[in-house]
Amino acid sequence: MRRNYHPGPIRIVWYLAWYHSVRISDAGVYRILRRHGLNRLPRGTLMRKVHTKRYNKQLPGHHIQMDVKLLTFKGKRSKEIRRFQFTAIDDATRVRAFKSYDRHTQANAMDFVDYVIEMLSVTRT
Repeated sequence: MRRNYHPGPIRIVWYLAWYHSVRISDAGVYRILRRHGLNRLPRGTLMRKVHTKRYNKQLPGHHIQMDVKLLTFKGKRSKEIRRFQFTAIDDATRVRAFKSYDRHTQANAMDFVDYVIEMLSVTRT
């Protein structure tokens, strides 16, 4: 299997468990591969690349990625403090905008969008 398809030890462990009901650790597979001289992949073998699609726009403000994240902190007397961080990133200029709110509401989201529009208009001029 290693000679024909060039999988790594973890994928071999998965294959053995799935198709042959054999349980072995990835370190054990690596030791066996090393014992038989198969621990290194042959030259010219292409490694599988991670496929990430990055949005790249030419016009500033044309495409903006927005996200909301819950942040929790330990306050005085072990009281938990919750904040919502609103984040926006412009794909053309990579300008970032951050703002935090006490609550995750539609009004806060609209306020943040107004803030982002104002921020982008300031960076363009």
